[in-house]
Amino acid sequence: MKKITRGNPFPMGASVLEDGLVQFVIGAEQGKEYSLVLYDKKANISEEIFLGEEFRIGNLYSVLISGIKKERISYNFKIQGREITDPYAKVVHGNEQWGAKEKQNLLAGVCLPEYDWEKDKFPGLGIEESIIYQLHVRGFTRHSSSGVKKKGTFEGIVEKISYLKDLGVTSLELLPAYEFSEVEKKGTAPVSMEEITKEQSYTQKGEDIKLNYWGYKEAFYFAPKASYSGGKVPSHSFKTMVKELHRENMELIMQFFFPLTVSRAFILEVLKFWVEEYHVDGFRLMGVNIPVELIASMAEFANTKILYEVMDENQIYSYQQLPAYYNLASYNDSYLYSLRKFLKSDVGSLQQAFQNIMNGGGRVKRVVYFTNYNTFTLHDLVSYDRKHNEHNGEKGLDGNNDNVSWNCGAEGETKKRQVLKLRNRQMKNALTLLFLSKGTPVILAGDEFGNTQKGNNNPYCQDNGISWLNWKDSERNKEQIEFCKSLILLRKGYRIFEIEKKKNSQSTKERLPAISFHGKDAWKLDWSAANEESGGILFTLSENFLYVGINMHWEEAVLALPSLPLEGNWKIRISTQGEEIKDINKKEKTITVAPRSIMILEAKRKEHNGKGITAF
Repeated sequence: MKKITRGNPFPMGASVLEDGLVQFVIGAEQGKEYSLVLYDKKANISEEIFLGEEFRIGNLYSVLISGIKKERISYNFKIQGREITDPYAKVVHGNEQWGAKEKQNLLAGVCLPEYDWEKDKFPGLGIEESIIYQLHVRGFTRHSSSGVKKKGTFEGIVEKISYLKDLGVTSLELLPAYEFSEVEKKGTAPVSMEEITKEQSYTQKGEDIKLNYWGYKEAFYFAPKASYSGGKVPSHSFKTMVKELHRENMELIMQFFFPLTVSRAFILEVLKFWVEEYHVDGFRLMGVNIPVELIASMAEFANTKILYEVMDENQIYSYQQLPAYYNLASYNDSYLYSLRKFLKSDVGSLQQAFQNIMNGGGRVKRVVYFTNYNTFTLHDLVSYDRKHNEHNGEKGLDGNNDNVSWNCGAEGETKKRQVLKLRNRQMKNALTLLFLSKGTPVILAGDEFGNTQKGNNNPYCQDNGISWLNWKDSERNKEQIEFCKSLILLRKGYRIFEIEKKKNSQSTKERLPAISFHGKDAWKLDWSAANEESGGILFTLSENFLYVGINMHWEEAVLALPSLPLEGNWKIRISTQGEEIKDINKKEKTITVAPRSIMILEAKRKEHNGKGITAF
């Protein structure tokens, strides 16, 4: 027999108590009528319960019900006669089919089914040792070439874990993967992160529909997106993905976009829930009303990565306090623009580029990237001088006009061998600079094998071959994938990102700087605009030296090699110039770096008086 009484004020939404009672809690505004509508999907009946003052606790209504079968029940609330889906819903029914124009009424589920985590453990990787791979759940494996069984789903990601592990990735960053309505109602507009308030539309196959492929909008933040699930239980699909990543010591970072309409208290509840319920390892927070310094200071998130555009470390840490675990990082485009200018050899770009390469942040670390979901892909960065967003249906007015790109001599697709050769080298140059940088690198999915969006730098409404990864490119461009792997191995093997930046100083017989810069003369780099975008960086490691000769100019550069106590000759570890290069005798005073190329030399350190030389 059903019994209805007043419940407790927390938690919000629907929850099943230990004794089988089901509680429903909703925030209430004064002067409005509220009711709870229960739906029994098996009996195909509904029941409405008016929420009077007997159920009020402050500005909340709380109802405790016994005698209902939680597995069969779904619910909604009514406010002033208008039915709404609970924003705290942990299960949402009615949006299981991606892109369906005729949506069912969305209903909230009462409870999450039980799940066996099988002693799942958080990898706990520090932000400074992470390599992040950013992807859209659907676009990552939706293309027929992906080779997975359940395309465009969380399960599809699981099928690609071995590929990601082999590449060297440590962390996945997912674009919004919580429940949102991708098909907008007529008269509304998908949100573009380029201009949040700008109305946008998309016409497809002659039909006036509005598609929000990315999902940057107010949403049901407590539920995984059902259409990204390859099974009947989205929560299980998501949890299995996390569990399988953790088995491989890999982490999951979720993007969350919160518009101004979302309260700060609500944001805190959302983040706590995903850490506790879904074992996620971090968040990239997006929006303008986020209490990021508070979040970063909370004990609950001490082992959770928090990534945000800008953070004030002095509001998070006390004076001179050093974190035991580095989990915070700024995430913005400052690196992107300076390194893109350097890549295409803009005059005077060297100093700012080198500063960004060597800037890993302080107590709040730094995320660095050449490409992002709302920019050109790496392939398009070296293939297009201007955006080509015509298919978005906005007459090319959407997306960023300032791409700092260079097409290497031909706009878009071409068969010119010299252009293709240069593009290949430029992509390798970008990847090399990225993985030699002290910040935490982010790879946009597909950049490792030259994925293209046909020059579209804002595919927010493209659910097709423009935004889906074409995995045939991974077969055609295996050599670039192997090159990317070699860079990641180099980064991990020498832990370059952990070297603390020290002031450049003159070499002595017994002490060498940890990082030093070199130009036409050893130990001296011309930072002025007169220098033609070339220079060398020397890393003094515990047992080895790494010398990176960088030349982004269109003519070859001769760089000085510092006189060092070497055990043997310089070996060529990595080169982007695309031809076999012999090892360099340790007596050589200079190296010649080809136009728009990078060389990484490695040599073993010679011990001095039986003791290793100290780097300072």
